[in-house]
Amino acid sequence: MSHGRTRQPLVPIRRFLRREAASSVARPERSTLWIGALVLAILALALAPLDLLLPKAPLAGRIRDAASGEPIAGARIGVGRSATQTGADGRFAVDRVSPTDRLQVEADGYQSAQASILARRQVDVELAPRAFAIDARDAETDEPVADVIVQAAGARAHSVTTGQFRIEPARESLQVTVSSPNYRDALVTFRGEPSLRVHLQPRILGAVIDGTTGRPIQGAFVSDGDLAMTTDTNGRFELERRPRGPLRVLAPGFKRLDLDASQSRLVVASLEPFTARAVYLTYFGVGDRALRENVLALTEKTEVNAVVIDVKGDRGRLSYRSSVPLAEAIGANAETTVPNIDELLQQLKQRNVYTIARIVVFRDELLAKNGEPAGVDVAVRERLTDKPWTDAEGRFWVDPFRPEVWEYNVQLAREAALKGFDEVQFDDVRFPVEQAGGGMLANQARYSRPWHTARDRVDAVSDFLRRAHDEVRVSGAFVSATVMGYVAWNDGDNGVGHELTTLASLVDYLCPTFYPSSFRAGVPGFINYPQVIQRPHDVAFESVRRARARTLEQGAVVRPWLQYFDDYSWQTGRAYRTAEIDAQRTGAMAAGANGWMMWDPSNKYARGGLGVRP
Repeated sequence: MSHGRTRQPLVPIRRFLRREAASSVARPERSTLWIGALVLAILALALAPLDLLLPKAPLAGRIRDAASGEPIAGARIGVGRSATQTGADGRFAVDRVSPTDRLQVEADGYQSAQASILARRQVDVELAPRAFAIDARDAETDEPVADVIVQAAGARAHSVTTGQFRIEPARESLQVTVSSPNYRDALVTFRGEPSLRVHLQPRILGAVIDGTTGRPIQGAFVSDGDLAMTTDTNGRFELERRPRGPLRVLAPGFKRLDLDASQSRLVVASLEPFTARAVYLTYFGVGDRALRENVLALTEKTEVNAVVIDVKGDRGRLSYRSSVPLAEAIGANAETTVPNIDELLQQLKQRNVYTIARIVVFRDELLAKNGEPAGVDVAVRERLTDKPWTDAEGRFWVDPFRPEVWEYNVQLAREAALKGFDEVQFDDVRFPVEQAGGGMLANQARYSRPWHTARDRVDAVSDFLRRAHDEVRVSGAFVSATVMGYVAWNDGDNGVGHELTTLASLVDYLCPTFYPSSFRAGVPGFINYPQVIQRPHDVAFESVRRARARTLEQGAVVRPWLQYFDDYSWQTGRAYRTAEIDAQRTGAMAAGANGWMMWDPSNKYARGGLGVRP
């Protein structure tokens, strides 16, 4: 210990006070002022915070991860009255720091830390990372999943045991991807839990193939309730989850397949090729026992293996009672012709008869007349009288622009699919023809869009079909549309909203009416009228060939309506018998049609020409 003299800091002050006291008699006022000022200064120094009296110096440092040594960006630094954050390299700097200050460090995902400054100009701090656990398990067996890969941006995953990982640093809202080769990836978010159990869905892979050739089928529709997808170019698909029921597979040109996918993780759907050869039963015909029995007999003796049944006929009446509320409200259920549709469908299924539900869409007398009292005023109306408008044949139409019309017909179609029909076919899914006998009717018809273009008409028809296709396919049935025969030969929308290539992309089966009698202006550039009536084979062959060629990119499946009736009496009146009917059938098939449908308004089908059952 040193005993040398130490200079006392208050000695000069004492000397100054004595001098001032000695002269106070001569200068009393000045002495008092000096003494007061000095006392105040001494008090101020005594009461001032120590950090204001100590020297200030700049401080720099770096914050690192204690486990990895990596710099921590965005760490929050508090020192004295200053605050800052670290940069991408983990570094920080503060201009003025007192030796008595303490460094406070916080960072998301890490434990906070403190450090003293003293006389240091550089302070480096390591933060211990917080951690949480990931436990990956099979969603079906709850067993730990092997070969798991865990990834999280800005965090590390350490394997602990099979399927278990420690994740650090545990940052709030950290997103973690958990994957394994035989499972679907899972994305989870950390919310502060000490452990997250992640259930991985097994990857259920599948392929759809042609059961005859083994070739993959592109664009097949695979569904189970709200689970729906289409196959890729290799016919493959992957399910997001295990199906809750039978997996349904639809591909145009093949039979529908219901597949059990409840156990296997590799599903192969082998589809049986199918070509529909159908006859048609009208709203009245399906209710006639003799006509139904005749059709069943044809399925035993001829090539006929399918039947088109009016669900909603040409005037809007339903052949069986529907549970759709609007159907009851407008009287569509009032005169049903099929007492038990479930029994009829079961009878047809037992004979392996393919069933097609025909729904006439925009030509609907009951909806046009009775929709307004039911709260759905959707009739096409006359411009001058505001009465429901009719076409040249006295038929009533509803507005194709109105979503209420779409919804009504979609509900009917979905109901038919759920009852078990293999296919729903929309007819008169178009705008009415507003010209007849050289007279213009266009100025008399009023739609919800007073002015519309061909594009508007195409869009309205397309939007309805797109919506209907989505709903009906999920319900388990194919979708087809009847289109005018001239659509295969003409460009544009043909004045009714029918553009061939657009339609081909929206349905499973494209069904043009290639009746020779309907080509009243001849086949453009090919056969003049009335020769078309005399050449049924050529009309069917060239029309199908042209339709297929023009829709090749859309992958359309063409199945035409053919004529099973005599030419109209006001035209040539030519009788169509076995030879003419057979000529259409063979011509269509030679051109690549996927089957055919015969239209006989009488529903008798007694003219022959239907081929012999193989």
